[in-house]
Amino acid sequence: MTLRVLVIDVECQGLDFCLRCIAEGHQVRWWRETKRPVGKGFPGLTIVDDWRASMAWAGRDGLIVMTGNAKFCRELDRFREFGFAIFGPTERSAELEIIREKGMRAMEAVGIEIPPYECFDTLKDAEAFARKSDRAWVFKPLGHEDDKSLTYCSKDPADLVGWLQRQQVRGMKPKGKVMLQEKIEMLAELGVSGWLGPEGFLPERWHSCFEHKKLLSGDLGPNTGEEGSVCCYFAEDKLAKQCLKPMEPILKTMGHRGDFAVGVGIDNKGRCWPFEFTARQGWPAFFIQTASHKGDPAQWMRDLLDGKDSLKVDRRVAIGVVASQPPYPRYDGKEDCVVGNPISGADEAWDDIHPVMMAIDKGPVMDGGKVVDRKGYQTAGEMVMVVTGLGATVAKAQDAVYGSLGEVAWTDMQYRDDIGDKLEASLPKLHRYGFATEMTYGGDDV
Repeated sequence: MTLRVLVIDVECQGLDFCLRCIAEGHQVRWWRETKRPVGKGFPGLTIVDDWRASMAWAGRDGLIVMTGNAKFCRELDRFREFGFAIFGPTERSAELEIIREKGMRAMEAVGIEIPPYECFDTLKDAEAFARKSDRAWVFKPLGHEDDKSLTYCSKDPADLVGWLQRQQVRGMKPKGKVMLQEKIEMLAELGVSGWLGPEGFLPERWHSCFEHKKLLSGDLGPNTGEEGSVCCYFAEDKLAKQCLKPMEPILKTMGHRGDFAVGVGIDNKGRCWPFEFTARQGWPAFFIQTASHKGDPAQWMRDLLDGKDSLKVDRRVAIGVVASQPPYPRYDGKEDCVVGNPISGADEAWDDIHPVMMAIDKGPVMDGGKVVDRKGYQTAGEMVMVVTGLGATVAKAQDAVYGSLGEVAWTDMQYRDDIGDKLEASLPKLHRYGFATEMTYGGDDV
């Protein structure tokens, strides 16, 4: 069945999904909030300047996909009332993520215990508290924030005081209260998500995810939000039972549709401590999920909205790695530096590539050992692509993803080369506590 698919993309992450829908024969219109030539030159792709003008084109029989929850939720809720099929959060469900305090209150309301925390009206108040403390804390904004990099995990109170002072000097002004959450010594951080339709979560397709948030290998450098992840679909998941299923009645009441996730820490005694919700598709998580999905990339979404279950998944381990260029993780590069950089080798690894900020344009390419000018893949921004690989174990998935990454190159290409390494030590310990039991690192980890 051919669908009319409208993608409303604030994050500029929707190019890959659009291209996959086109390849399946669907008609696609894509609105993305960027002035960069992202998506230029890809055949069959219609880029629109105003998504509202395309709502009638998609109609009630089409599919509207939101890539995030930072904008337009309230406006799109009105379209839902008129029967439009919208895959994404509502205004109320989005607030569970964006307004962290609401998410924490929801956890507490359904009996999910969270780490102890203190709330403050200003950074200065938080600094004063940290000065008198004898333990380490994690700083998080509580107000209407969608920037996950604002979280800071301190080593000790002095480290936190110094960080808070620097933020005040730099003029950081949180949109509401802030919190200091007691730092938990963790065995591992992981998350789990599910696909929510009108009847609740799809059964037996819980997506477990180990995120790697720092820019550099070895978990060094600035927090980018997510630099790569190791994921797998599980039929049963202890974390989902503890932290997602209790939220199902609330989410159904709120009208949420699509991906909903919770991020947690597992302490050294095997206790689960939930930190935050993600009420939207995760990035790069959705690229990794896409690599694990079988069949039509859009029809299962439309079916989910209609209360049907047609999603088929590959249950092997899947790894996704972000490949970027400076000044990433900032998105303020001058256009002449981040646009038009030729990408070589993409054709060889295209099945595993998820284009993010890419274009097709005329430039130098190799042809029979000679340099010729013709159309080819080019960069169109700082976050260029996500590359994925699947395997029976983490180690085999690593071989697959890094094999594909090795085919691709552009000037100043950067990515982490250790996504998944830390699971060799942590997975056997997690298994003893009943977490991620269907995922193994290598042949000896059984």
